[in-house]
Amino acid sequence: MNKRLLTAYRVRWQGFNAHGQQLWQGLALREKRMVAATALGLGGLLMWMLLIQPPLKKIDAWQAEMPKLRTQLETLEGVLREVSPPFAGQDLAQALQQTLDAGGLAGHYRLQAPQATPGAWQLSFEEAPADAVIGWLLGNPRQFSLRVTEARLQRAGEAKADDGAGTLSGTVRMDQAQGAKEAS
Repeated sequence: MNKRLLTAYRVRWQGFNAHGQQLWQGLALREKRMVAATALGLGGLLMWMLLIQPPLKKIDAWQAEMPKLRTQLETLEGVLREVSPPFAGQDLAQALQQTLDAGGLAGHYRLQAPQATPGAWQLSFEEAPADAVIGWLLGNPRQFSLRVTEARLQRAGEAKADDGAGTLSGTVRMDQAQGAKEAS
């Protein structure tokens, strides 16, 4: 069936082609040049309208929009500079302790702020549940604009059959993330 349909279209095309060639042969040289020039002009117009003009319109629209976006960016940056981080100094230590306790790590950690490096925190774990430690490290430091710079953790104690994850002991060092505003 496919071959029949293809053959029918081919026969129809050959008929149109033969008829077109007869018409073309019947034209004078001047008429042939005019038809070719018209086809070239229509092709150029079609190319302009479909391929060139739409991108140029988009460029013009974006050039008109850019000053508005720059103004909005400057306004937003000004507002963000005025906003202080939600936790600062002693409040940050309390907030970190609250999230550690809420994460099931109460009694298994010691939090220290080294005096030599401002914005740095040292967190020591002693036989803390591994699931809770890893879960806390994956999500919570980011919300305080802290990033983990060093983690030295090892399995603590004997592995138990009922506790697949086990416990961890070790030290984690966190620093203030770059670009985070220091609270004043």
